[in-house]
Amino acid sequence: MTHGRCSRQGGAALFITYDGLLDPLGGSQILPYLFSIADHPRPLHIISFEKPARFSDGGELLRHDLACRGIAWTPLSYTSRLGKLGKVWDLLKMYCTAWWLQARQRFGIAHCRSYQAMQVGCFLQRITGIRTIFDMRGLWVDDRVDRGVWPQDKWFYRLLYHYYKRTERHLLECADSVVVLTEQVVSEIGKIAPRMHAPVTVVPCCADFDHFKNLNSEQRRSVRSELGIGPDALVLSYLGSLGAVYLLNEMLALFEVFARKRDDVYLLLITRDWTEAQETDLVKLGLVDLRHRIQVRSASRDEVPRFLGASDVMLNFINSTYSMKACSPTKMAEAIAMGVPVISSSGVGDVEAITNELNAGIVIDLDSARALEKAGAEIDAVLEKGGEQLRLAATERLGLDNAKRAYRKVYEELECRE
Repeated sequence: MTHGRCSRQGGAALFITYDGLLDPLGGSQILPYLFSIADHPRPLHIISFEKPARFSDGGELLRHDLACRGIAWTPLSYTSRLGKLGKVWDLLKMYCTAWWLQARQRFGIAHCRSYQAMQVGCFLQRITGIRTIFDMRGLWVDDRVDRGVWPQDKWFYRLLYHYYKRTERHLLECADSVVVLTEQVVSEIGKIAPRMHAPVTVVPCCADFDHFKNLNSEQRRSVRSELGIGPDALVLSYLGSLGAVYLLNEMLALFEVFARKRDDVYLLLITRDWTEAQETDLVKLGLVDLRHRIQVRSASRDEVPRFLGASDVMLNFINSTYSMKACSPTKMAEAIAMGVPVISSSGVGDVEAITNELNAGIVIDLDSARALEKAGAEIDAVLEKGGEQLRLAATERLGLDNAKRAYRKVYEELECRE
């Protein structure tokens, strides 16, 4: 299957993404994978959509970095206004730019990150015969519903949902290779698109182990001092966005379980999303008297390892909706890379399987009345799972080299498939 006559069009690849390389997601997930693909080596050209302010600040520096790695880049401007019409306009720009580049350079592979990019990939496939990689990243259509972005009590969003479910099946059926984040979602893909012919590869969200390193005792003490936290305190942390699928109230409830029993427990929230609404929620939850033990820090990617490494345990509570079968939390991989064990909620992607495989923490069922008490009773055992032993155990499973090997195999099989 993998060693037949290679594609006459060669290995040049066009990578299409609606996300920006200069976005936080671009720095943590997209660029590391692109660098590994370019290292194979093969000519690589990227189309991405960049926020104007971020491009103005860092666009030329990134362009130079990409050029030094032999990667060509066509950044398009992300339309932040005009609502849904802005998204349609961006999609039109994506179609036109990809067609223009393909007409000039005749790429052999279109690597499409998520659904909008894959719509363009299927168009190029019909016109030019280019092979396509559908890098799904998740069940995007159902995720829009689960996050409340497409409320199904409104007729327009019901129509949009059904339209994109049909589109989803078409994208899977036209793909030559499909990449997903979890084993849990593989069987679902077969149900969505029974006539799909493409092989499916699972590549979980990995972490850059060179970026997320253990803090030594002096560094850890320094960060805690900066936060006003003692060196021997128990610090729970959370990293990332606050939104509909992230169960902040449940994480606060677990913090309260610990904090009511001992006065050296702190919660460190590493997020850019803290607002007055969350402060109001603390009042509603009766946590005003514990507010001084809740630290909130907005951090750049370079700052995240300092704060995350100052914690003892990271909390990873996510709503177990249907679309979460396809979810692979990057924050979990980053915590484990730093030797920080994780307390996770059940029913999310391969979280439980990875936790058990790496002995990386515990998974609790938040539907159980005693879930939080269980976590409290097992905290000492969880703490013992952390440190360098956890980092070493996870390196092969969750390091970028794992993703690099997987994508190399995807490309080689696609180029050499008869």
